[in-house]
Amino acid sequence: MFQLALLAAFIVCVSAAPRVCAQANDMNSLSSRQLLEDGTQAVRADRLNEAIDIFKEILRREPDNVAAHNNLAVCYKKSGMQAEAAREFAQAVSSNPTRWELYNNLASALIATGKCDEALDAIYKGLRLKPDLPQFYVNLGHVLYLKDDFDGAVTAFQQAISLGLNTIDVRMQLGDALRCQQKYEQAALEYRACLSRLSDPVHKDDLQLRLAKALMGMGQYDEAHRILSEMIEADAQDVDSLNCLGVVLLKMGHKPEAIFVLQKALKIDATYPQARNNLGIVMFELGRYEDAIEVWKQALTLKPDYPEAHYNMGVALYKSGLYKQSAEAFGECLKSARSDARAQNNLGLACYRLGQVDEARGHWVKALEIDPLQEQAAGNLQKLDEAQTKNQKQNIDLDLDLDMDLNK
Repeated sequence: MFQLALLAAFIVCVSAAPRVCAQANDMNSLSSRQLLEDGTQAVRADRLNEAIDIFKEILRREPDNVAAHNNLAVCYKKSGMQAEAAREFAQAVSSNPTRWELYNNLASALIATGKCDEALDAIYKGLRLKPDLPQFYVNLGHVLYLKDDFDGAVTAFQQAISLGLNTIDVRMQLGDALRCQQKYEQAALEYRACLSRLSDPVHKDDLQLRLAKALMGMGQYDEAHRILSEMIEADAQDVDSLNCLGVVLLKMGHKPEAIFVLQKALKIDATYPQARNNLGIVMFELGRYEDAIEVWKQALTLKPDYPEAHYNMGVALYKSGLYKQSAEAFGECLKSARSDARAQNNLGLACYRLGQVDEARGHWVKALEIDPLQEQAAGNLQKLDEAQTKNQKQNIDLDLDLDMDLNK
């Protein structure tokens, strides 16, 4: 889980001596400055509702009070009210657009609400005011990661580290971005470095799981198996580790055991779609196409917007000769994974088998636009061109991309 970089967010006025916090019945007798102090004390004592009321009272009197907007936003963020937090941070920025820390806090709230483009706008405006603030680069890395720009995310996290924010959280996020770049060895180095610095055992399992995933990417299945087995021995209910162990066992060729482990994960959490997706792949590998398709349908019932399951089901349906259903599955995959060149290639294949030659050609062209190195699409286009040149009407031997999408 990414950790957003929210700066010490309170803007307070410090009084000469402590006072009892304001109560609702005496707010009118206190100045806005005194209320600001009392609201801050209430937040630090985790009395968020009281603090919210106080900051709202300040804003009733002074609608452009930057500190009150900012601190109210912090209260909302702590309460899980991310949209309200973003609104108040935006008001604070509007009232004082020269405060760089406000842009960082606004970006954090926007990221939490999924508004990545607006968050980027806030980050870049803040960087123009404070180009050496490492927290900006952490949030920048997070946004770019969410937008699948893993190269940019790696650069941003590295910049944050070079500016002095060399924390375990940042290095862990760097490892995640490196893993998405398929730079598994570098990712493993980051995770090991984090583990060597870790003093809080609460986060150890999270890092160990990440390390196991990196080792899987490196092909070091025995070491990944050892780590995951130790984690499961310590916590038999750890469904994430069971799911990953199932993938490792599949990669090691132990398919029946992989099914056993994945089914064990699903007995613990029947609503875990990733384990169902992986279970379907193992069944497919064993030639149990109908069972695999049924498992993927179950996964899609739990998570309809699940491109990996749609893709995998499309492959199984194609192999079963159900080309119309296969085309529908690949089409569903592409609704949420538009840059999946393999799905475009395979959709082209299904269309070709349905006699839709022009549509097939269009999907292969799109696949190559997405990934010019997509060998199957390039080969299929070449075979189609050669067949049409020779006026060959029978089916030609086309290439299906059989690589299935495992969820590690």
